[in-house]
Amino acid sequence: MDWIDRTRELSQEKFIQHITPFENRGEEVGVTLAHPHGQIYAYSYIPPKVARMLEVAKKHKERTGKVLFDEIVAREIKDEERIVAENKHWVAYVPYAARYSFEIHVAPKVSVADLSELTPEVADAYPAIAKEVLQRLDGVFDIPMAYIAAWHQAPVREGRDLLRLHWQITSVRRAPGKLKYLAGSESSMGAFIMDLRPEQSAAQLREVKLK
Repeated sequence: MDWIDRTRELSQEKFIQHITPFENRGEEVGVTLAHPHGQIYAYSYIPPKVARMLEVAKKHKERTGKVLFDEIVAREIKDEERIVAENKHWVAYVPYAARYSFEIHVAPKVSVADLSELTPEVADAYPAIAKEVLQRLDGVFDIPMAYIAAWHQAPVREGRDLLRLHWQITSVRRAPGKLKYLAGSESSMGAFIMDLRPEQSAAQLREVKLK
């Protein structure tokens, strides 16, 4: 993947602290082009969300001695009911505390800090599960679903033993003709109210008949 090469190259720049490749599709998320397109943001600082994730991961490691994100993936594989797709090297699931009706995380089964640490075998297994996940997302309502798909990676120079690589796909659509708008609770307090249980969302995605 080009993302691997770009992550590796950008990480060599001393002023870069964090790298986030992402892809957007749909005018509902502000895309002005008719096709999906991606970008890579290389930050000279650690973005607020990553800083918060790192803080939580540090506290969990201090309290339990374990890596939070490794435990999350292990729990999803054990629980099974929120899994959307899976192959030998990757697992896709609707997270237990999803904020949107259709939010999917795709994680390698081996713990890596960022894209540059993926082995060729694991990287080669990614396109198949990515294609399946996006096909299932489009198949829920039989329309092209608007989405933001971002790679979460550990910072370049810290927290690499705490944060784990995963691909997060978020769609603002919650039903045919309906979008998830941030209302009072979400906008003012950051407390999200789900329209579906994650298990319901995962079931809808699994039930899609792939063509």
